[in-house]
Amino acid sequence: VVLSAFGSVIAQLGTRAKPYLPQIAGTIKWRLNNRAAKVRQQAADLVARIAPVMKACDAEGMLGHLGVVLYEYLGEEYPDVLGSILGGLKAIVNVIGMHKMTPPIKDLLPRLTPILKNRHEKVQENAIDLVGRIADRGAEYVSAREWMRICFELLELLRAHKKGIRRAAVNTFGYIAKAIGPQDVLATLLNNLKVQERQNRVCTAVAIAIVAETCAPFTVVPALMNEYRIPELNVQNGVLKSFSFLFEYIGEMGRDYLFAVLPMLEDALCDRDLVHRQTACATIKHLALGSAGLGCEDGLRHLLNFVWPNIFETSPHVVNAVTDAIEGIRVAVGACAILQHCLAGLFHPARRVREVYWRLYNGLYIGAQEALVAAYPRLPEDDEEDRRLDEKRARLLAGEAGEARAP
Repeated sequence: VVLSAFGSVIAQLGTRAKPYLPQIAGTIKWRLNNRAAKVRQQAADLVARIAPVMKACDAEGMLGHLGVVLYEYLGEEYPDVLGSILGGLKAIVNVIGMHKMTPPIKDLLPRLTPILKNRHEKVQENAIDLVGRIADRGAEYVSAREWMRICFELLELLRAHKKGIRRAAVNTFGYIAKAIGPQDVLATLLNNLKVQERQNRVCTAVAIAIVAETCAPFTVVPALMNEYRIPELNVQNGVLKSFSFLFEYIGEMGRDYLFAVLPMLEDALCDRDLVHRQTACATIKHLALGSAGLGCEDGLRHLLNFVWPNIFETSPHVVNAVTDAIEGIRVAVGACAILQHCLAGLFHPARRVREVYWRLYNGLYIGAQEALVAAYPRLPEDDEEDRRLDEKRARLLAGEAGEARAP
């Protein structure tokens, strides 16, 4: 509470706090040397809170000195204190920039690499945020070999329980790929698709998609499709998952890769494994939504013919994926094409078949009601003369029946 109050007061004072900064900085340095871990942690947290105000007061020299002091304390044994020290360093790096940072980035980053092995969540989160910030803004200060060393450490962080740590690790892969090129990073990630742990593989798939988004998809797509040739279930599912995230991230650029991935998606949709077909349908959904209105209708109609036989699956996940794929194709190709497929089974003798087709038709009706008007089948109109004759015949019959009943 005291820390929050002090941080708020300094933030509100802004540039008016300048006369007090030397005394505050001296107190912080003194408290960082305290025997009590809680006091050291509080001092490091205070650095993170007042760093923006010190920058506004042109106290960059003081910030640089605090950065050196915090750097010297990176050997801290208590994980909570170490997490706060990393948070303080991150705040200083954010406000004074990479080129003015003391100690230099080339000295700071090698000290952070072993800290990434720490299993404490606070340490992991602050360390990965700091590494990610350096990779984003100051990658040129560090050698490519050091970045590759960090890539191998990041793979371990994909197993973290906390989602924020996994997300930060995945984003850092994108920054590193942008800095040193996608080839080495991609080789590391593709190798990680072979592991058994599902969470690890999913995070790896997301990381591959982010590398593709950062470095352009053509740097990643050939290697991914080559990896699909490995006859191993986990690897193929991981590749399909990567393509699903990739097409979700790149949006309209996906149209350039539709015909490249077509044979792979055909193979996945014909596979006996349910998860293959489910993931392929998710990929087709993102691909269709990204390329809607961009002249890819022929390829998507072709894929629709492979998606459609899966409508009778009973697994809820597969049902959702197939329905989403059909809805995505409906947006890209138009409702009329889907209606032509639906009409074949709306009045099928088997109830189970009718239920599936009516469910798809109802979704189509909700999504594109007005577009269906042009595609409804024409019913023959009654001839006006025939209608009059039928009415006359009915009246005559009614009259004859009335006379027959009379006594």
